[in-house]
Amino acid sequence: MESPKFNIHHYTDLSAMISILGQKQIVLRASNVLYLNDTRELLEGIDAIKKTENIQICSGSFRSYYLTSFSHADDNINMWGMYAANGSGCMLSFDYDTICKCYQIVAQCTYGQEATLKDLKNFLNLTDNGCITNLGGPQPTSEQQSDLKKSMRENILITTCLQAKNEAYSSEKERRGIIYCNESQYVKFRVKNNIVIPYIEIPIPKEALKSITIGPTSKSELTMQSIMHFLKINGYDLDKVQIKTSKVPYRG
Repeated sequence: MESPKFNIHHYTDLSAMISILGQKQIVLRASNVLYLNDTRELLEGIDAIKKTENIQICSGSFRSYYLTSFSHADDNINMWGMYAANGSGCMLSFDYDTICKCYQIVAQCTYGQEATLKDLKNFLNLTDNGCITNLGGPQPTSEQQSDLKKSMRENILITTCLQAKNEAYSSEKERRGIIYCNESQYVKFRVKNNIVIPYIEIPIPKEALKSITIGPTSKSELTMQSIMHFLKINGYDLDKVQIKTSKVPYRG
């Protein structure tokens, strides 16, 4: 039986929407993890790891990781205010399965120290005490099992740092598309809040776009008409992309 399809959302302003959708394919930016808006970024995971593991990790170890933020929060007043020009932007909804194929990892964020520590302990316990088998093939030797478990542990620690966030951001219901890139030719730069932020561009098939929701402070028919005009000129099938307006009662 196939898993049910669902969408994840990306809140943005209309100028960014043009940059994202106005090319031969959809192009999303993945920003360097060291320059995100959460000042506790990475530290939530690092602090949890320090409570369970006798190792040293610093934020600088993650300088080659880039991520795009998506959300499960559909038509959410906090997201409109924080990320979509105070409600005058839009929410782009993408097919989740297609997004997963475009990133190396798509991880759901964990919020707060308690939840992060609980998940970390559970995954490490499963790795340490589980048995690795090769269904239908030769079973790994004890040495191979040890090497695989070591690799799995390292991946768990990295993922913990990349998906743990401060509890204050829990309403965002964030799911992150993550890419590792240490090749400088792919890195571009933009300026935000007087900071030069490295990012890489992630190509996405146009078919991934399922709907656009216009923000609650921009409910004019002319805005909807202009977006439909833009999509049509840029090769989108308007029968497959729903354009709608937010139902949130918000003036901005």
